Amino acid sequence: MQAFWAMVIQEKSDYILMLCNTIECDKKKCEQYWPYEVGEIMVFGEENEGKITATCVDVHPMSDDDNFIRVSKIRLDYKDGGNDASRTVCHYHWENWPDRGVPPTKLTAINLLAEIRGSATPIIVHCSAGIGRTGTIVAISYVQEKMQIGEDCQAMSELLKEIRTQRPCSIQNAYQYLYVHRVLLAYFLEKYKRRFQHCLDNGGEEKYRKWCADYRKITGCD
Repeated sequence: MQAFWAMVIQEKSDYILMLCNTIECDKKKCEQYWPYEVGEIMVFGEENEGKITATCVDVHPMSDDDNFIRVSKIRLDYKDGGNDASRTVCHYHWENWPDRGVPPTKLTAINLLAEIRGSATPIIVHCSAGIGRTGTIVAISYVQEKMQIGEDCQAMSELLKEIRTQRPCSIQNAYQYLYVHRVLLAYFLEKYKRRFQHCLDNGGEEKYRKWCADYRKITGCD
């Protein structure tokens, strides 16, 4: 775990997105690598081997609507060239996204990405295997950014292949692939309905309602 925090410091990362729980279905999925409660302290490494002290200084839900994302502010204390140094990292823990499944909300992913998008340094994203939920959130971010600058994203299967050239097996199953579509459709056709009204004209809105109904039947989520 010391190596993980050393990477955070090296890359000057401001945000960590954790999309799994430490225990899921009675199986260990991830180490408890961060201090959970305010005031809790964890120490990694020895004094002469890159010792890093992590202290939880604040915990709060991301928002009233997205209160299942727990935001922890963590202060890291370490040595940099022999001198005392520290930096603060925001740890976002999405607590209700099931392994190999989809979460029960459609715009939470967009809200989460909006919180971190201004970062000028690498954002760390992980789940348990690092391909299913991680690949899904990365795909949503990637397609959203491409669409916002006017690039064609109709060939989603090709975009998935492109993502998998960098992270093999990203997006593990059809449920997660559908969830990418559900989030992006909700973002562009509901949140910004006026701007994209032309997509709902001439029968488009009825097709969208039917697609959403089919999604609910398949996934059990809205």
